[in-house]
Amino acid sequence: MDGFDPVDRYERMVEMRTFEELVGEGVADGSIHGEMHLAIGQEATAAGLEPLVREGDAVVSTHRPHLHALIARVDPVRMLGEIFERSDGLCGGKGGHMHLFDPSVDFMCTGIVGASAPIALGYALQRKRARPGAVAWAFLGDGAVNHGTFAEALNLAALWSLPVVFVVEDNGYAISVPTTQATAGAIHRRGEPFGIPGWAVDGVDARAVYEAGRAATDRVRSGDGPALVVATAYRFRGHYEGDIDHYRPRRQHEETMRERDPIARARASLIAGGVGADELMRREEEARTRVRGWVDRARAMPWPDPADALTGVFAEAEA
Repeated sequence: MDGFDPVDRYERMVEMRTFEELVGEGVADGSIHGEMHLAIGQEATAAGLEPLVREGDAVVSTHRPHLHALIARVDPVRMLGEIFERSDGLCGGKGGHMHLFDPSVDFMCTGIVGASAPIALGYALQRKRARPGAVAWAFLGDGAVNHGTFAEALNLAALWSLPVVFVVEDNGYAISVPTTQATAGAIHRRGEPFGIPGWAVDGVDARAVYEAGRAATDRVRSGDGPALVVATAYRFRGHYEGDIDHYRPRRQHEETMRERDPIARARASLIAGGVGADELMRREEEARTRVRGWVDRARAMPWPDPADALTGVFAEAEA
């Protein structure tokens, strides 16, 4: 049975973008501190894979983790609580957006480039031994594929036939360096020397991502070993909020955003297929209202108690 509902996926993408935009507003008004990496423009990859992520799977993400956390079923209010530095956040407000951990759904992220791949192998090994049919999802960016950890993870995953799906989101830039200037060869073929098949897909087409992801996960869940999916998209914002983004010519950047907007493309496709504009507007407003409610609830959470500053932190023992 096809688990892809195009209207549902469209609403989810609007929800994801609204989430990221409101977090961006929190950075702009000073409510959120530290670096913030948003995935605006990359919603179709997460939305397309979401129907394939099952209960019992593990998801390991990167420094750009919010959409992956959402598809892993992390509570969005508690995630926002962590991002807004509140005591009821996932990690008590101490970790921030690059250190989101939710053991209740086996989700985590890491700010270390390339680290998600080897970490995901631990989850995959546990699932192979104790949870047949469950998989680990390792999300990486295009810059991470040139780290030795990625090659090492591919090798070990193949050697032990681990149930892991590597998902590379190629948004065109590793910080400010274009993929074309840093990466030789086709990324989706990186697993071939290890016997790992790869799928290259247009990452702004949620349906295409779903189809490629389904083929990959069918292989992994059946016990045939790991798989690699590479989704190409375009990062609308700078590498981080506040990035002056001088490395992308302004006119080219604006044209590419118009051409590669997954939400605009999905909307046009749905209308061409007979879905009414009024129905889409209703879905859009419901998604935006839902996310605004999450943000309001997170902002209403209490601040951490200064007395708890050292709770959960390694401290030198008193003499």
